[in-house]
Amino acid sequence: MKIRLLIQILCCLVFSVMSSTAFATWYTANGTGSDRNDAVNDAIRNVMLQAGADVKIEQNYKNGVLQSDNVNIMSRSPIKKLVVMSEQTTFSKVTVTIKAFIDERFAKARCSGAAVHKAVLPVSFRFADSQAYQGSIGIEGISKELDKLVMENLYNTSSFVTRPLVRANLNTSNSPNMSNAFQVSNLSSLADRYGSQYIILGTINSVSTSEVGNNVLTKLMYVPTRTINFDIDVYDAINEQIIFHRNYTAEADWPFKQSEYIDLRSDRFKSSEYGQRVYGLAAEVSKDLVAELQCKPANAKIIDLDGDDVVINVGRENGISPNMKFTLVQAASMSGPNGDNYSAYEKSNSVYKVVSVYPHAAKLHPVDLQNNTLNVNVNDVVTLQ
Repeated sequence: MKIRLLIQILCCLVFSVMSSTAFATWYTANGTGSDRNDAVNDAIRNVMLQAGADVKIEQNYKNGVLQSDNVNIMSRSPIKKLVVMSEQTTFSKVTVTIKAFIDERFAKARCSGAAVHKAVLPVSFRFADSQAYQGSIGIEGISKELDKLVMENLYNTSSFVTRPLVRANLNTSNSPNMSNAFQVSNLSSLADRYGSQYIILGTINSVSTSEVGNNVLTKLMYVPTRTINFDIDVYDAINEQIIFHRNYTAEADWPFKQSEYIDLRSDRFKSSEYGQRVYGLAAEVSKDLVAELQCKPANAKIIDLDGDDVVINVGRENGISPNMKFTLVQAASMSGPNGDNYSAYEKSNSVYKVVSVYPHAAKLHPVDLQNNTLNVNVNDVVTLQ
């Protein structure tokens, strides 16, 4: 009897370990920081974004131990094993490469919207005005560097399908001479062209230096500072509105000469306090965008009709799988008091099920043909149930 009980316990333990392993995956990521702990924590954030983890889960590393202020999270930690594979110190910056074994059952966000990877289209950073550009003396390439940093973080985020960066002059300023309808038309056309629901826009407001005065003694005692101030906006092409706006700003010592041209990809810049603030803000953007979009309702546009079936503009790359169910939301064109046209959407009772999945599209069939909406059109929308 005791032997049988022991065998049952051992079988349960083996099954438990195998089940846990089946849902766990190794991920590798790099991280940088002012010391080893900061660098490993940066790498942990990057690896969690790669895994599409719920951004509300915080895992902190200190002196070789994973920590958290949340007891519930500690008991269900998604990181089962962490290995620091390499470590390099350059100037005042530490760079590490880690490998983490993540249990995806605990890591994934608990919302239906997270099941579909959102298609996002980054548009290159632009300067807000000529004054903002004039303040970039010595780091004129800061817009391209921000493009690179934000793009790299977005590409490494499994919550998104990130389209290649687009360099486009969209004229999305708040000028009184620029009609809102014109801006919406530009952004919506761009989203349709690149098969994206969300467009990410970056605007540099200031990267100017702050002088310490002409006094020789003051110049010897104090180091000039430089600001980094930019906005991130996210445009939802289906709902035709800006759904996210956030300002990112920092100020740090600027130890370089006023007229000196700075290589923004050099270790000299990266290890400076200012360079680290730029890198830190770029990483913060990615985390904020995941937090904002990860659990947004998963929407798709109907791009073709095939009898009773409809074809939508999201597919395997977005995580669509057979038997997923969507509700039809019908589009209608409305006219405003000033003659501007805009789209309105009305939810229906029609439910569709995914029957075929392609790389960039999927075919849906009505669940109930008897009660299905008949006047379905291209550009109508479906929403994941």
